[in-house]
Amino acid sequence: MRDIFTILKSHRSIRKYKSEPIPDDLLENILTAARQAPTSSNLQAYSIIVVTDRDKKKQLAHFCGDQSSVESCPVFLAICPDLHRLEQVCRLRGYEPSDNFIEMFIVAVVDAALVAQNILVASEGSGLGVCMIGGIRNSPDRVCELLKIPDKVFPLMGICLGWPDQDPIIKPRLLDGLVIHHNEYNRSDPDRLIAEYDSIMKAIGLYKGPRRKVPSPDGRDIPDDDYSWSEHTSRRVASTDPKTLRAHMKKFLLDRKFGFD
Repeated sequence: MRDIFTILKSHRSIRKYKSEPIPDDLLENILTAARQAPTSSNLQAYSIIVVTDRDKKKQLAHFCGDQSSVESCPVFLAICPDLHRLEQVCRLRGYEPSDNFIEMFIVAVVDAALVAQNILVASEGSGLGVCMIGGIRNSPDRVCELLKIPDKVFPLMGICLGWPDQDPIIKPRLLDGLVIHHNEYNRSDPDRLIAEYDSIMKAIGLYKGPRRKVPSPDGRDIPDDDYSWSEHTSRRVASTDPKTLRAHMKKFLLDRKFGFD
C-alpha cells in the first residue's frame, strides 16, 4: 500500500482495463474496508451490489449511457442508499418506520457516498483503477429491474474496478482559495481565482476538441481558446436539457417510496 496522501492526491478516472480478474480475497478486503466507513447513528443505510455477470454488465453499460468501461471492467459495483432494510428492522421489532422525512434520505445518501469513497481509496491503494459512474442514474428504473432492487433502495452511483490499461493525467482541482474557508465563508475575489484555474486547465488541454465541449443553452459561440473550466461548467449548470438534469429522478424516487416531507 502506498502512502495514503500520495493515493488521495493521485486519483484519476480509469476507463480502460486489462482482462485480468480481481482476486476474490482482494475484492473481499476492499468491501470489508468499505463497510467500516462512517455511518450516521450506525444505521448503515446502504447496500452494495457486486456485478460480475457479463450480460448484466453489458446491459448496465447501455443503461449508463453506453459507457464501455462498465461492460469491460472485471467488477462493477452499484452503490445504493437503502431504507428498505431499516424498514425491515422496524417491522421485526414492531415499529412503524418514520422514514418519509428528507433527513432519512440524506442520511442514506451520505452513508452510501462514504462507502463509495472507501472503496475508491482501498482499490487505488491496491493498484486497481477506479471510475465512478453517475450515469447509473440515467435509467434508474431499468437498473432496479435488472438488479432486482426493492422499493426504498436506489442506485446512487456505479463504480468500475479493474487493473488499469491506460495512464491518464491527474486533473488539477480548484485552487485552495475557492474551496477552503477559514472560520467563515470567504467570498473575496473569486473571479481572479477562477480565471487562474481556467488558465491551468487550458494549459493541460482538457477541453480541447469539439467532443469535449458541452452545448451552450443559449446557442452562444465562443472562440476555442476561451473555452475552459468556467465556460464548460457554466454550460453544464445552466443546461435545461432533461437528460442532463436527470429530471426524471424526483418522480423515480417518489415512485420508489422515498418521502420528502
